[in-house]
Parts: sequence; structure tokens; C-alpha cells
Amino acid sequence: MVRISQSVTTFFFTLLIVVPVIGAEHTILFSEDFEKPLGDRWKQVTFGEPTEYKVVQENSNACLKAVANSTSSAFATKLEAEPLARTTIRWRWKISSSPTNGSEDKLATFEHTARIFVAFDTFMGPPRTINYVWANQMGTNLVFDHPSSSRSKFIVVDSGNAKAGQWVTQERNLGEDWKRLFKSDKVPKIVGLGVFTDSDGTHASVTGWYDDIVIEH
Repeated sequence: MVRISQSVTTFFFTLLIVVPVIGAEHTILFSEDFEKPLGDRWKQVTFGEPTEYKVVQENSNACLKAVANSTSSAFATKLEAEPLARTTIRWRWKISSSPTNGSEDKLATFEHTARIFVAFDTFMGPPRTINYVWANQMGTNLVFDHPSSSRSKFIVVDSGNAKAGQWVTQERNLGEDWKRLFKSDKVPKIVGLGVFTDSDGTHASVTGWYDDIVIEH
């Protein structure tokens, strides 16, 4: 259960410049596979008792594990990247289960085992965000607003428990999603990216895993 707060604005105020990596076919604006020590690149953004985020090994692969037990915090990194209409985001994730009684429309139970968000520089107020969510009940490809702010838009990319325990790979076109959600062709500068696993309202114990997050065009 999270209200949009000053914590988000403060966190994204100071920008970390990301130097694009030029490849043969793509420009990588951001890449995180959690194979190197996180250092100060990622930080907690708390809204209550913090969710536990830590890098773990699964066989020979490192990934980020998020354990929420009546807790609520994001784990985020700052960046400065100029997206294009064709810019995409790709990632892998899995969940233990959806929060008991979690919802998409009630603030008190607005909690998800897995969510990835991209924050955009919109000059005034908190950054506008696109949130890709593993929903509790709502069907895939549906969109909705955060219950307390229309600046935070959500797209359902996975839902429910049918794929719980399985790694799922997703890819989205940020430019197309921005246009769909905010009705504008011009995609603003990306100023941050984060993951969010929480359960402080439902008091469920849930775990989400995240890996191989790439923004490129």
C-alpha cells in the first residue's frame, strides 16, 4: 500500500549520467544483470518498513531477490537517458505468489509481488512513471492508474499465480507505451528505474525475483 510521496521526488532529483554503449545494431542505455557488486548504484526508497532486496545465486546465475513480509519499499537506480520512439525495455522476473487479497484499484491493498517502473523527467512534481506489473487479478495488457496519482500509470504484463515459480521474459516498447498512457508522442528523458515488491496492507509474505534488465534502442 503506497501513496505517491516526497520520497520519490527526492530520490530522483540528483541524476546519475549513464553513458550509452554503442553496439553493431543497438544502443544500450541501461543494463543490469546483478552479476557485479551493486555498490551505491541501487538504493532503497522506503514507504514504511523496507522490503528486503539482495543479490542471490540461482545455480550459476545472479539475480535480485525481493522478500516482502508486511513491508513496502522500492529498490531503484538513477539514470539520465534520452529515449527514442523505438526504445525498448526487456527483463526477466518470477514470483512466489500474488499477495493474498491484493488489488489493482484499492489503495489499502494495492500491492504486487513484482513491478518494474521507469521514471521520466516531467519538470514539475514527482516524475511520471510507467509501471510494468505482475497483477493480482487484472488481465494482461490492461492499463490503470495508481489509486492515488494519475502520474503513475500501470500496464499488466503478467497476472495471477498460473506462472508462479517460473522465470518469465518480457519486452516492451517504451515509446509506444508512453504514447498510449500519456497521449504524447514526445518521450521525456528517463531519470530512473526501479523494482517494487510490497505487502504492507495485505500482510502477505511474498517473494519476487528480477534479472537481466536492459533499456536499448
